[in-house]
Amino acid sequence: MKRALLVTGLVGMLVVGAGVPTMAISDRGSTSLPGTGARVEVTAWQCNAYSDKCSFKTSTKTMKGGTRFKVSKISNTATVKANGWQATLALSPSGTQVSESTRRVSWTNQNTWIADVSGIADPGGSLNTSITTCSDGGAFTSGVKAFASACAND
Repeated sequence: MKRALLVTGLVGMLVVGAGVPTMAISDRGSTSLPGTGARVEVTAWQCNAYSDKCSFKTSTKTMKGGTRFKVSKISNTATVKANGWQATLALSPSGTQVSESTRRVSWTNQNTWIADVSGIADPGGSLNTSITTCSDGGAFTSGVKAFASACAND
């Protein structure tokens, strides 16, 4: 997994909270979609620092030679986890509760090249709470499928 810091342009869309951070954390992963020449690219972004809430966004895309590659079905699942002693997590959109500290939100599209999920994480329970945002994506077309994952954490 690679960590990257994205500067201000993207951050304005990703950051919510009392203190506005100047950077976001991201991670990406990819794999080939067999027999198509295309790749499934998955990305996870989240705010780098926050005082109350933290924005997140996950994405799955299919690309071929730098251009969009339409598939039969493409999905993305965002898993957001609050890390820390007795950590809890509220999420908007609420998603599926995996545990007190973890929520999962999924989106699936058909006959297109992209599936995204975004929202606001509201961690609680500890002064030392941090957030981890994972993106799991899959694409399906012409009888082949491929999956990729990425996780961003502070």
